[in-house]
Amino acid sequence: MFAALHAANLLDCPPFLIMTWGANTIMRRKILLADDSPTIRRLIVQTFSDANFEIVEVSNGDAAIKALDEMRPSVVLADIYMPGKNGYQVCAYVRSRPKLARIPVVLLVGAFDAFDEQSAIEVGATANITKPFEPRGLIALVESILLPESEEAEPAPETPEKINADASGSPDEDVLGLEALFRDESQKASGPALTEQDIDRIADRVIQRVSSQAIESIAWDIVPDITERIVREELKRIR
Repeated sequence: MFAALHAANLLDCPPFLIMTWGANTIMRRKILLADDSPTIRRLIVQTFSDANFEIVEVSNGDAAIKALDEMRPSVVLADIYMPGKNGYQVCAYVRSRPKLARIPVVLLVGAFDAFDEQSAIEVGATANITKPFEPRGLIALVESILLPESEEAEPAPETPEKINADASGSPDEDVLGLEALFRDESQKASGPALTEQDIDRIADRVIQRVSSQAIESIAWDIVPDITERIVREELKRIR
């Protein structure tokens, strides 16, 4: 059952232990705040001004989606009624993205707004809080739902070397055996410098060695670029 969390019930929550790096350095976490009320945004910024949080403000749901594509906040505070996408839709977007899915989302509910608890459950909201709220209650709520930093870190993207190692066993492995082929052909060369005949012979052997899968993979890498260049040149010619 969705738990509607209100400030009055959170004043006695134990403080969240913020991980530190060194004796005097405190990690500032980011809160994405999406609300069309400048007053509410100002109040929330002031509330967290001394709480080691950085607030990223947006005034509508579409801007919130854009911000989520560019950053990974520790918590999202989203008004259920605002221009563009509403808070429920912003929450649904968070849950639909693997890199964002575990981020806690708090729905901000106006005092006279109709809160749809079923929709909140369906989109996976973490909690809701009614405006206006007690500042200490909001801080307590946010601190109580934060993920540990060890779980919050975004997975590092795989490097090309790691991908190659997964596909072929080693990033330096000569999958096609071209190194041995070149060594063999160099020994057969008619002189210290390769002639046109030597180059043609080596090229033929390389083409025969390369598998259709490798050719297809290379083609998919270069064809889009070539196509884009052709289209751009044609548009420049006819404009």
